[in-house]
Amino acid sequence: MIYKVGMLCKHFKGNNLLEKNIYRIEQIGVDGKDINSNLITYTGDKDLFTSKNLVVYSNIFQDNKLFVREYEDISKELDEEKKNLYKQNIKVEPLNNEEIRIINDDNFISEKRQFVLKKYQ
Repeated sequence: MIYKVGMLCKHFKGNNLLEKNIYRIEQIGVDGKDINSNLITYTGDKDLFTSKNLVVYSNIFQDNKLFVREYEDISKELDEEKKNLYKQNIKVEPLNNEEIRIINDDNFISEKRQFVLKKYQ
């Protein structure tokens, strides 16, 4: 198992940490029938109610935003073209210690919040 509750991860899209969505793993192994879709956004391609082994995650730079998706989908290996383009091997990859240090830096936090505001306006 790649993920653990509380782990910080990055989505593959984006050229750097500023552009990538940064997630915290909130729950692992959840059944779709147990998800309150009024509070949590399902981002998968299947039927939520019948889905199993889901991961609940939050975007740490978007307050009160929870998402859920199949474990096998977020842990899926990227094709070679995307690996080369995004410098990442899987869709949602755990942050390393240096990346965790960077995202906790006050200057980064300020820049990231401004970036997110512009992106989601």
